[in-house]
Amino acid sequence: MSNKIAVILNSKKELIHFEEGSCITVYNKSGSSWKAENTVSYSLDSLDISDIRDCIKAVIPELNSCKIIIAKTISGIPYIVFDRAGFAIFEAASLSDSLLDEILSDVEEASKKKSFSTAELNTSPIETEIPGIYFLNLIELQEKHPEISSKKALQGFIENTPFDKLEVICSHIPPWLENYPSPRRLTCISEEQGKNICKVCIFKTEK
Repeated sequence: MSNKIAVILNSKKELIHFEEGSCITVYNKSGSSWKAENTVSYSLDSLDISDIRDCIKAVIPELNSCKIIIAKTISGIPYIVFDRAGFAIFEAASLSDSLLDEILSDVEEASKKKSFSTAELNTSPIETEIPGIYFLNLIELQEKHPEISSKKALQGFIENTPFDKLEVICSHIPPWLENYPSPRRLTCISEEQGKNICKVCIFKTEK
């Protein structure tokens, strides 16, 4: 991750509300100190909503791949545009090196947790502590990987893996599973677990 933080400043180089700022200075941590790397001027005076959005979109490429921004306050259209561009957004009363260190540390820790969570997410059923019984949380999988269909996650496993029972957490029984081409091979039992959540237990009657 880049050691860069974009800071919203006024003409006196003081931390300011984004709407009242006049420049964005990108600070880069080199060794144990923070140094101003570049400054981008901007102004939201007399701009309508569309122009504000365009102004911010034009500024972002000038921030040298920085993905962290801090101001006294940042809300409304500016917040939405930076958030959608993947920025970590912070607010503070004043600026200091220790604050920048703390923000960078928080972002790095959050990034590690996200990477760990993604790495730990199974994209196909895994065997539980009980041999022959497998499990997959399809809801969590598709929240993180919407490109993975239920068929992609399950069909290959069902066809190629011997199992006694497969438990799947999903929002509904996948239609393709209800109309499985070899119905004698599978038995499916569903149980509601809450609103739009059910557990489907699949038994392979012919291995």
